[in-house]
Amino acid sequence: MKKCKLTLTLVLSLFITSLMGQEYTGPFTHSLMSEKVYDLIVGESSGDRAFNYILDIAPYERDRVSADYAGLFMESVYVVDKLKSYGFADAKTEIVGKTQTWDGVSAEIWEVAPNTAKIADYRDLAAVLGQGSKSAHVTADLVWIGRGTAAEIAAADLKGKIAVTEASASRVHDAAVKAGAVGIMTYYSPRPLVDPIQIPNSGIRGGENATFCINLTPRDGYALRDRLLAGEKITVKADIETKTEQTNIEVPTCVIKGSQENAEEVILCAHLFEGYVKLGANDNISGSAALIEVARTLNHLIETGQIERPARSIRFIWIPEFQGSIPWAQQNKEILSRTLCNINLDMVGLWLSKSQSFYCLHRTTMGNPHYLNDVAESFYHYMGATNKSFVATGVGRPDATKPVFSVTGSRDPFYYSINAHYGASDHEVFSDWGVQAPGVIMITWPDNYYHTSGDRPEICDPTQLHRAIVLAAASAYTIAEADAQDAVKIASEVAANAAKRMSIKMKQDLAALNSATAADFAALYKDAKWHQDAMLNNEIATLATVLELAPASASLKEFVAAMQEGVKANWTANGKNIDAAMKAKAAALGVAPVKAIVLSAEEKAASKVYPKSTAKVLETGYGVLRTVPRELIAKYGFDKRGSVNHSGEIAKLTTTGTNSILDIQKMLATQFPNPDTLEAITKYVEMLKEAGLVEF
Repeated sequence: MKKCKLTLTLVLSLFITSLMGQEYTGPFTHSLMSEKVYDLIVGESSGDRAFNYILDIAPYERDRVSADYAGLFMESVYVVDKLKSYGFADAKTEIVGKTQTWDGVSAEIWEVAPNTAKIADYRDLAAVLGQGSKSAHVTADLVWIGRGTAAEIAAADLKGKIAVTEASASRVHDAAVKAGAVGIMTYYSPRPLVDPIQIPNSGIRGGENATFCINLTPRDGYALRDRLLAGEKITVKADIETKTEQTNIEVPTCVIKGSQENAEEVILCAHLFEGYVKLGANDNISGSAALIEVARTLNHLIETGQIERPARSIRFIWIPEFQGSIPWAQQNKEILSRTLCNINLDMVGLWLSKSQSFYCLHRTTMGNPHYLNDVAESFYHYMGATNKSFVATGVGRPDATKPVFSVTGSRDPFYYSINAHYGASDHEVFSDWGVQAPGVIMITWPDNYYHTSGDRPEICDPTQLHRAIVLAAASAYTIAEADAQDAVKIASEVAANAAKRMSIKMKQDLAALNSATAADFAALYKDAKWHQDAMLNNEIATLATVLELAPASASLKEFVAAMQEGVKANWTANGKNIDAAMKAKAAALGVAPVKAIVLSAEEKAASKVYPKSTAKVLETGYGVLRTVPRELIAKYGFDKRGSVNHSGEIAKLTTTGTNSILDIQKMLATQFPNPDTLEAITKYVEMLKEAGLVEF
């Protein structure tokens, strides 16, 4: 650990430097790590290697062989073998549970009258057999049911027939089978104008009434539709075999050990499986391939002495999405108790310019304030500024100043976006109230091939993979190796971004206030002021998390406190701006300005109650909210759908005990378009208190 000796001049210099450059014409020239370390990570990592991993694991969507279910999956074996070849002697596949899954064996659909022609074959393209299909051997006529509305199904004679539809099979299957259909054939596609040969990875629900679903490409489906609409009678023979397989839940893993004893950890993850029949190149073999390369790159640089071994450990896990991350988290509470944060690589390889896409960083919610957001964002900006041409102060730079390209990849600029929170992936497991290891997701979006048969290696870009690897490696290593001096740099980044975030929110609220009517004028002013209150609480809390990097450093505590005072000064200045805008709008409307925000009795009461999580939350671990007894949920009226919109976020906002119930309401209103009412929040917190998860 380097000793931290800061003068007031250095403090001010760091803060001012962090405020400059990000939104102006000059390049984003500063990085949170030394230029040499960054260059070594760029030079050692390879998007081409990662692309080759994708080709090895998921060259195309195919049938999974039975041997995979009986032993270790091919993907698990591949990852662990690669890791061992790269020097990870401890690489292994952990078994965290058992499960069962639907599996297709074979499927052929032949037209037998009036022509003889094969319509679809599972061995040609596995996606043609809808997941959940049951075995069947039938000869039947096809019947067109259009979009599968109730009226269209009622008008069709489906008894003993196969229904043909342009709707998703899952939506029409049950109704069609109830009307007598023996199966479903669909050419539904989420993006037929983008890709007319794209088939979604979809199917039908299981159950006693399940039949089968055949997915056709739109190109083939249109031809079949036109023949049926022309009145042609078409008879087909369907031979389908499916089964249910029992298998283990597998989690390949390895660790770069930190230099400290019982070191804290940074965990990087990617889902290697999304179910066991879907094999997507970008979703998410790209994330899994990139993670292999992140591990190889950092381990090689550390073991060869080119960069220092970080004080903290960096752990890598490849998981079945949710199905693996949840039991892994439940079985590894000790590891998670010393985990600082999580970086989730989910769909990271898309060729961005071809897909009109961006590499997105989705931040944590206010319920998980953490400097990880700003560390990752800093490297995104740095990558963006150093991988494009630009004109600044009259001097044109035709080339990238610090290019990250791959041999076989694009030479595109880095298209990226810093976004608000997005869930629906494994970082949510780490961000859970019972885990409290804040996680972010790095993801390419939009994705025109998402969850379809078109998700093949050719949609991926080795250059984008290279950049994803560098961003993940740089972010993780920066946190893992940070000492008190590095923590000052990180706190500077957080404080500078805090000012920007608060100003952006103010700008949004001023736009709303400037469009106000006399009827909603006072309410919009109140919203603007309270949004700033919420932003202040979140940014103060985010700065406080930096202290975990060097908790014994008095100078770091002093610096963070100074940065927090600066954030409060921004809050004060923004409040004055909002007040000025309110008075100007009042004059324009011819109404009296708002003298002060007066709290209702309910708001006053809520402002005095500070709920705080009990030890039981972490002791229970992931999914703690699901342990609240059903009778207690019913007692407080939360057993009805829609009775509370953001239960998880409400719970997370009680973690530190620094937010009042009124603060929680403000923070929900600042983040979400459908915040819960103060009454609902109060009742929900009271329920958590009765469940022993919260104390006042």
